[in-house]
Amino acid sequence: MIRGRECPGGCPARIRRAGGFTLLETLVTLAIIGILTVIFYPSVKNSFEMRSFDNASRDILTTLQVAKWQAVNTKYFHRVRFAGDSAGWTYRIEIEKPYGTWTLKQGQQVKRIPSEFGVTLTLPADLSIVFDGTGFVSGFDSAKNQISLSSSRLALLGEPHYRTIRFYASGSTQFIKGSTG
Repeated sequence: MIRGRECPGGCPARIRRAGGFTLLETLVTLAIIGILTVIFYPSVKNSFEMRSFDNASRDILTTLQVAKWQAVNTKYFHRVRFAGDSAGWTYRIEIEKPYGTWTLKQGQQVKRIPSEFGVTLTLPADLSIVFDGTGFVSGFDSAKNQISLSSSRLALLGEPHYRTIRFYASGSTQFIKGSTG
């Protein structure tokens, strides 16, 4: 009498189930993914906040450097002018051409500092930094030579939450990252 197939070693063959995952395996995997998401989400969110903050401050720094380069390259005065309104702060590169008339530099756009960042401008009364044809800052005042951004979200997280950009008579700039303004 034959009851079923025999294994080569004499053990009865078992019916194998089709490949795939059981419900329990799937639930355990989803639970692990959920736990990891809860653990790492704040870190990822903070990373995005830090990146946005650094990008905003470095964009101002880059704009200053571009204005200086354009002034040296064209021998016309260029300035970075800041303006505030109810939506926050904007800045732009302008060229003085003809003399006494400032216009938005062709190919440049008005840029906006994200409203979630605090802005402190220690600049001359017209809120601008003017570069002459040699790249020096025209009318430089050492008491009015910095732009600071702050992030209250990063302060709550204990992260460095100030970015300060200082500029000097020679047109050089300094970028300072810290926890105090």
